[in-house]
Amino acid sequence: MKRIALVLIGLFILTLSGCFAKVNSNDENAPINPKPMVQDVSKEISLYFLNDKMNGLILEKRLISKDADVLKQVVIEMIKGPTDEYAKPVLPSGTKLISIELQEGTAFVNLSKEFLQDSEDEEIDKLRVAALINALTDIPGVDSVQILVEGNKIDAVGKYKIGLDPLKRMILIGDVYNNPDRIKKLQERADLGKETWRFDPIQLLRKEGGIIGIGSEDDLTLKSEDNGVAYVEAIHDNKMYSITLVQPLGKGSNYIWVIDNVKAKFTQIPEANPLKGESFIYGIVKAIDYQNRIITIEREYQDSQDVRNQVGPDIKVLPDAIIHFQAKVGYDSQGGFKYAEKDINFAEIKIGDELGIILNKDKEARAIIVSDRSNISYEPNIKVISPVRNNVVTSPFKVIGKARIFEGNVNIRLVDSNGNVLNETFVQASNAAPSWGDFEAIISYKPLKEPQNGILQVFSLSPKDGSVQNLVSIPLKLK
Repeated sequence: MKRIALVLIGLFILTLSGCFAKVNSNDENAPINPKPMVQDVSKEISLYFLNDKMNGLILEKRLISKDADVLKQVVIEMIKGPTDEYAKPVLPSGTKLISIELQEGTAFVNLSKEFLQDSEDEEIDKLRVAALINALTDIPGVDSVQILVEGNKIDAVGKYKIGLDPLKRMILIGDVYNNPDRIKKLQERADLGKETWRFDPIQLLRKEGGIIGIGSEDDLTLKSEDNGVAYVEAIHDNKMYSITLVQPLGKGSNYIWVIDNVKAKFTQIPEANPLKGESFIYGIVKAIDYQNRIITIEREYQDSQDVRNQVGPDIKVLPDAIIHFQAKVGYDSQGGFKYAEKDINFAEIKIGDELGIILNKDKEARAIIVSDRSNISYEPNIKVISPVRNNVVTSPFKVIGKARIFEGNVNIRLVDSNGNVLNETFVQASNAAPSWGDFEAIISYKPLKEPQNGILQVFSLSPKDGSVQNLVSIPLKLK
């Protein structure tokens, strides 16, 4: 009897395992290895290494434990070096991480003395710094990086001067090298349904823009796309850049894009140096002599230094003066203006313009910043179509809207008259910024003893620090 029972149990187990095998065989997406799904136990980080010509950076995505210290692990993984066959290590051999901590948005990364090994090439030293800074500032909450070596601030890495202050994300200007063999392999991956974001120039910049310093929160606008060439205008740290992307293997929606070139649309203005007799003033343009490059201004006093500066009303503008236009390009999450600077020429200054002027010791203008005094229309990035203000709703009710936000991630929250959260959910819009996407969600709440007021909040979260952005609040009557 015991032997019969064992046989029956064995047959039962074989039958059961066969059923599971049959179920899994019908699931085209079932993993071959029946281990827990990777995304349940890990998270993805972005790392940057030298390309095979050592004249630019390559992105490498890597998975780390979901419980890992992301700051620490990013540096450790960069020290380990790349796994991509077309990449080279970016940190010198022997570099060790001594410590790293985040203080008020600045990551203090303390490295061993090996980090200072001179590459004998300033461009490689610059890329070494850019790779470290851009990888760490990819992490939400990190705005800048203070590099320390053996606990001390350094003012240079090899031949590349960095100063003693924390460094912000670095934009790398110039041509971008793409290895032809690597491009073919990336195309093959995209054809197999992996990294399909490479088929879209904007999405590619969102995912891979870190190799040139573009961040997830930078404003990107597709200016044109034709015959396998796309031009994107990027705004980073209130400065405008023009990015060229190309389709190297063919034209059309089935071919990947790569970054080809980055150009600054502005010339950097050195700050006024009082030690050289330079000063800064504000004024409104009252007259312009374009032939002799003379502007007549009415002083607009902004601070005590401006008040004490005896100059004007006629000011000579030097032939090589740098002139910026500070354009209004949109609204931030709090409803204030967002600005970006670009170069203009002297002929574009107009009567009535508001100027900030840097004067040399001879009271001549070496730099001018023209403020944008126009009004721009405000178009929110989230639009709720239903319900509308003061609608009477009962549980459950549907929320319908459109969004133009990063990765299309829409957050929805319902709060009662006392601010208590009745329901909170997340929904994915059909498209991500810069395109508009549709979204729908069903919101339910527990029965109320009596009708009361409530507020429906629809918003996005900053990928940088998790703060609420693009908030739309709709008062409702809850029954």
